[in-house]
Amino acid sequence: MCGMCTRCVVCVVLFNLRASKSQDDWPTCSNREFRDDEVEPGGLKLLGVKESPLGFFPHHQAAMTHEHFFQQLREVLTDDCPRIFVEVALQPAAGPMMNWSSTSLWLRYFNHSGMVLAIDPVNDFLKHHADALQKEPWVSATRSMKVEHMHASLGTTDGADGQATSKEDGGRADSQDEVRRLCETGPAIDTADHPCFYIRRRDSWPQLDFHSPTLTFDTIWKRSLGGKHIDFLDIGSNFARLLKGFSKSISARAFTVIAFQVNQRWTRAELQQVVAYLDKFEYFSMFPLVCKDSSQVGTFDYYGPGGEKVGPTTYLPVSSTDINVIDWEKMPFPQDVISLDLRQPEIFKIIQLGDAQCDSEDDSVCGSDDEQCRAGDAATSRPPERPQLFRVSKSGSRSITLEWRPHPDGPTPDSYLLRLEPGALEETIDHDTFDALSSLQSYTINGLRPSVEYTISLRALGIGGESSKVTLSHRTELEEVPSLDSFTSYDIIEGMHCGMGAAEEVQPAGPSPSGASYFPGVGDVKGCQIRCEGNRQCIAFQVHEGNACWLYRRKPDRRLGRSDFGWWCAVRKS
Repeated sequence: MCGMCTRCVVCVVLFNLRASKSQDDWPTCSNREFRDDEVEPGGLKLLGVKESPLGFFPHHQAAMTHEHFFQQLREVLTDDCPRIFVEVALQPAAGPMMNWSSTSLWLRYFNHSGMVLAIDPVNDFLKHHADALQKEPWVSATRSMKVEHMHASLGTTDGADGQATSKEDGGRADSQDEVRRLCETGPAIDTADHPCFYIRRRDSWPQLDFHSPTLTFDTIWKRSLGGKHIDFLDIGSNFARLLKGFSKSISARAFTVIAFQVNQRWTRAELQQVVAYLDKFEYFSMFPLVCKDSSQVGTFDYYGPGGEKVGPTTYLPVSSTDINVIDWEKMPFPQDVISLDLRQPEIFKIIQLGDAQCDSEDDSVCGSDDEQCRAGDAATSRPPERPQLFRVSKSGSRSITLEWRPHPDGPTPDSYLLRLEPGALEETIDHDTFDALSSLQSYTINGLRPSVEYTISLRALGIGGESSKVTLSHRTELEEVPSLDSFTSYDIIEGMHCGMGAAEEVQPAGPSPSGASYFPGVGDVKGCQIRCEGNRQCIAFQVHEGNACWLYRRKPDRRLGRSDFGWWCAVRKS
């Protein structure tokens, strides 16, 4: 922590994370494990999400904090992998949320290990931020979380120490003018908990003179963070005017989530420029939407001063939307924008959580004078048209992957009914909205028999009924039995339980037809190895002799394994 006093600050601008944890030691979290793998021919690639039934842009101001997003993210990222959070421009606010920075809220949910870096050109705000964090129980309770503060202004080039410019206005106004405006009035400013408390006690008040080094974010990322992956970047500065200073880190795809705020100083063209730039590097941008009409309003506890209960939150796509449809005059500011890494599809589960919490899939009731709504109801009351371009995209001896697209005319299906013979398999498959551009649907059927001709039919389902069926026939591949030599590629231990659970299994976990990790009835090593070699995620497998087989996407920790008669644990050799 930098040494500070109420009137002056001496702070080391650049610390070095490599000293505490080297690049080689820093783990790759499971949500990024396959991020940089090449997509195989015929494989699936996440392109984004389709438009929301809740509209094209928010009609309410953004939530005061990112807390509900953090809650949803924690439901998705359930492991305790070390993560890095960076907050640029602390933006302490007056009123009931005056101590509630994004850093504090992040640490409310991700405080197991990792680090946090807070950057601001105003020393007094850094001191207030540091003091406020020390009062939070989840900050002081952990010793594996590193919290650092940096005194700096962000710029498009590195520069010498100079007068700090406004974080809110992207360099067009002096930071002291902004701070003076924030701290001039208000009954709470004379309490030590208020961010203006130190500002008002400067000898020079109301005259202010802030100086700070100017650095690009890319410089901070390389020198201070060692070029490590950042799980969440929260930008309080005008991102559009500072974009050049992020070019290296964005092109390196160094982030899982990027969050920035759009206010009345932004133009539609600036938002379009930023979103297009992020699109180029496979980031999908969305507006978080506070759902004030949801049946779940008030059911989410937000741990902020005043104890407000607000939310829930879901997301409106910006990347896949023509920005010109956004009514810039009617959209209230400020609005947050969240950009997610498309190579980490697990993160996009927050949208499904948000839609469910916001009742976005519930049927609405049209007013008697709402002709447009009633016309839409009439259209959706018809059954959907039958699926198109139904085909087998990938075939193996024991599984096939199917692809299709919904018919472009008529209502969008809610789900699909798939039937397979022989086997009398019948599955209902939800309509997948993740691929915004092509509406490509995909489903893998596991647990099939080698060299068998199957007949598969598919219907689209909606509130108006079901479509006619589309049918195809396909023969599974012959099963290639591996030679004995192929077993040398595994370390196989007899009488050993791998000591792993469902979290380590290949995805989707579970038995067929919906899962690909558990095979009841496959009770020998050779049969389990065949299934492991047929799954590109599989790097280890476990057999309960005469009973079942499990496939894993991680190597077992030998310290957790245990000797157990009738079990086999096998690990693919490097």
